[in-house]
Amino acid sequence: MPTDRRAWSFFAEPDARRCLAAAGGSSRSHRAWLQFAEPPWDCESPEWLAIDRTLGEDDLARKIARLVDKELDLDSLFSSYAGRGSLPHRPDLLLKLVLYEHQNGRPQPTQWLKDLKENTTVQWLTFGIRASRSTLYEFRDRVQPFLGGFIQQVIRTAIDERHTDASKASLDGTFVAANASRHRLLTLKTVEQRLEQLDQEIAKIEADEAAEPQPQAVAVAGADETVETGVVAEAIPAQPETEQNQQTPATQGPSAEPTATKDQPRSFMAKTKRGKKRQRAQYRTAQEILEERNKINARRRKDKRKKSEQVRVAIGDPMAPFGRDKMKVYRPLYNVQTMTDVETDFVFAFSVTPTLSDSGHLVPMIDQMTAVTGQPLKVMLVDSGYPSGDDLAQCEARNVEVIAPWNENSFTAEKRAKAGEDGPIRKDEFTWDPTIPGYRCPQGNPLTYRERTTKQKANGDSVSLEIYQADAVDCKECPLKARCVHSSSGARTVRRQPHEDLIDKMRDRIKTPEGKALYRQRGCTVERRFADMKSFRGVQRISGQTPERAEAQIGLTILVHNLITLDKCRKREPRCEKPRKMAV
Repeated sequence: MPTDRRAWSFFAEPDARRCLAAAGGSSRSHRAWLQFAEPPWDCESPEWLAIDRTLGEDDLARKIARLVDKELDLDSLFSSYAGRGSLPHRPDLLLKLVLYEHQNGRPQPTQWLKDLKENTTVQWLTFGIRASRSTLYEFRDRVQPFLGGFIQQVIRTAIDERHTDASKASLDGTFVAANASRHRLLTLKTVEQRLEQLDQEIAKIEADEAAEPQPQAVAVAGADETVETGVVAEAIPAQPETEQNQQTPATQGPSAEPTATKDQPRSFMAKTKRGKKRQRAQYRTAQEILEERNKINARRRKDKRKKSEQVRVAIGDPMAPFGRDKMKVYRPLYNVQTMTDVETDFVFAFSVTPTLSDSGHLVPMIDQMTAVTGQPLKVMLVDSGYPSGDDLAQCEARNVEVIAPWNENSFTAEKRAKAGEDGPIRKDEFTWDPTIPGYRCPQGNPLTYRERTTKQKANGDSVSLEIYQADAVDCKECPLKARCVHSSSGARTVRRQPHEDLIDKMRDRIKTPEGKALYRQRGCTVERRFADMKSFRGVQRISGQTPERAEAQIGLTILVHNLITLDKCRKREPRCEKPRKMAV
């Protein structure tokens, strides 16, 4: 058995039109004792050679085969196989298949199965393997935990070859539709009712099975098949149909579904006992999720709290929360976050979460990127939805400089333009004076500390605030009173939250020419990645259900993107060109 990953790896050299199987290294791999099914073709097979002659030197299949063989250490993936049962297909060939399909915008295993049968390029890439549908679905779940490590290998190679220093990154998120219906929404009450109906139906079927005598006949099996006892059963010839051995639909075995009656609901219920049990497990999961969401909803601020009948899930993927996508369609969504290099097209880190906000992602994504790159991050570009005072404090502790607007978005400038010079005086027009300590208004009058209070956020959490208030006498004589004072006390107040000094630093930073120039690069990097993923890589909708399968799809898309980006960077030595700025 081969002891190195490259002994299992075959790829065609475009110039020589031959396969290379490279073996090296002196250490014995953990998978050396494992056995895998050999593909139907090898590099000398006439079928493979005939397809090989039709592929161009820069064909995507050749590129993926070469990059997977040379850049990825697949020992961990190979070792995930237990070595029991029938011989599995080689995971390196399956990985090449799914990467090729994701790059072509075909993320569904049913599409992979079709291409294995009909697409000659895919057959060349996989040496003609014939994987079943269940094998492809199983491999998608198997490879998901290893994708982070594979992405790390590519990024570390890019850093070692000095294509990037991973010092500046841009973070943004987008909503991707979950694989669940937006029309069939269930409340906790409905889920509990259906669970009760499923329990009754399953109990009734099991009671009927227990009441009926078990058949004594041995199930028919082929000579090469084993029954539950583990004994090889001989083939039993089929008996001719007679009046004695014929079965009518009314006298079928215990696994048959009872005839539908008025007592049997319901359109949602599966037909078989196995299907009902699967449904029951799914509804129990939905019940747990809805109970937790109802508890969270009860803690929310009163004006942000929903009615209990408005807390709903889609039973197809109950983990996916409901929100409005870019087209303002209310549907189950996943929040996809990516951290992209500012200088190149590499994606350093990603996450797929069942959330509807960018808040809370900044620090975890920084930590994830640092773990991937092994390099300290210096500059982070984000929009106003990410940073909070606590986030900026944690970034300060990590020596990360955050460049972002504060509480501003694309509509802020428009609103200020409509208000004009006679609009209300904003808080950012007041300056902090540590000598007071307190604020000074645009007229130079001081605002001193009055009290400390708390404010409840929309999610129910509380934040401590300091209140600073001007002298009512100063405000009474001020020419800007009509635009500034709106309280019954006749004096202007300003609230100061924790880490306000860091917020002020970030505000000042983005106003500098250097800060503006850096922030303009954000739209040229991370926004292009989302446009490419949704337009060409099939990420308009998640192909699988559950967050893990959503993460597998995004991870495979990013892995093949990073591999191709690495290949492009090597052709642009000594360093990748900066991405062109997009016209605004």
